[in-house]
Amino acid sequence: MQNIQEAFEISSKCIYCTCKQAMYIKRHLNFLLIYFFTWRIMLFSLLTGVLAYIIYAHLGWTWVAIPWLPVSLIGTAVAFYVGFKNNQAYDRTWEARKVWGSINNLSRSFTATLRAYVNNDFGENTIPRHRIDAEIKIITYRHLAWLHALKHAMWKRTPWEHQRRVNAWYRNFLEEKFAYGSFDDEMAMFLGPEEQKWIKTKRNAPVQLLDRQSQHLKELRHAGLLDDFRQMELQRLIMEMYDEQGKTERIKNTPLPRQYATSSTIFIIIFTLLLPFGMISEFEALGDGMLWLLIPFNLVVSWIFSLMEYIGDYSENPFEGLINDVPVLTIVRNIEIDLKDMLGEHDLPEHIKPVHDVLL
Repeated sequence: MQNIQEAFEISSKCIYCTCKQAMYIKRHLNFLLIYFFTWRIMLFSLLTGVLAYIIYAHLGWTWVAIPWLPVSLIGTAVAFYVGFKNNQAYDRTWEARKVWGSINNLSRSFTATLRAYVNNDFGENTIPRHRIDAEIKIITYRHLAWLHALKHAMWKRTPWEHQRRVNAWYRNFLEEKFAYGSFDDEMAMFLGPEEQKWIKTKRNAPVQLLDRQSQHLKELRHAGLLDDFRQMELQRLIMEMYDEQGKTERIKNTPLPRQYATSSTIFIIIFTLLLPFGMISEFEALGDGMLWLLIPFNLVVSWIFSLMEYIGDYSENPFEGLINDVPVLTIVRNIEIDLKDMLGEHDLPEHIKPVHDVLL
């Protein structure tokens, strides 16, 4: 009973979030969630079935009955088209998850390599260990600032993402459950006062933070804490971070071509409008009193096609805040824990806990 009440609470707040990424982690969607996903679809299908039945059976407009063959041909074409769109939408979501998985791996590799490479092996003057550790911490914390800046870049809205009123409702709900840090507050956690002022003047903060990392490595080379090879290896990791940032920005800032998305919706609407009128002759052939069956069967078939369209529509943008998005907040928090643990820090942040089976 408690699980049902929790599902109803999150469902009534709505399933979508406008500015943060979330991921549903339970094995199966709760039936109440599915209902709140599709109640408009079910209502529309019920109305079209009832309308077809009343027009044919009570108004006597027998000419509205459409042969089943053309309707079935349209249904087959729509199924292929929606399947193609869903494949492309899933590819975008899975690619986004792979990109952030790569960012996770690069972050660990960068910090581990940094700690192993930055030392007194090549300098003429010996630098105290605490100063070396301080340099490593500055670079590592700047990397964490890059992660949080990239996270905020993924949270920005784009015109093609879903912007219904219910999205704002759910955003408010999530903000009550999760601690969303502001950009300024999070930069203050990882950057010094000078860099905090500097980063606020930049349009693309993640790019500029990576550039400053490169400049810092050059300074370490001049100080004798790195040789050419080690500097190149660390710079190679930074270049790979640039690549992954470009990939996640491409997914975020490039929509699924709107001609595919729009056409799919139009085809579904046409098919669901024609479907009950194509079923009239089929159920009338079953005998007297069987025509009413077109209403429930139309509801089921229309619901299935519309749900397929819904799945693709809400999967094509993996950074807009739906329950199947890439959980960027959780990934960044996990990286932060790992890197601070590498530095030997003990005051580590807590892992993000799911709320109502949703992980951000």
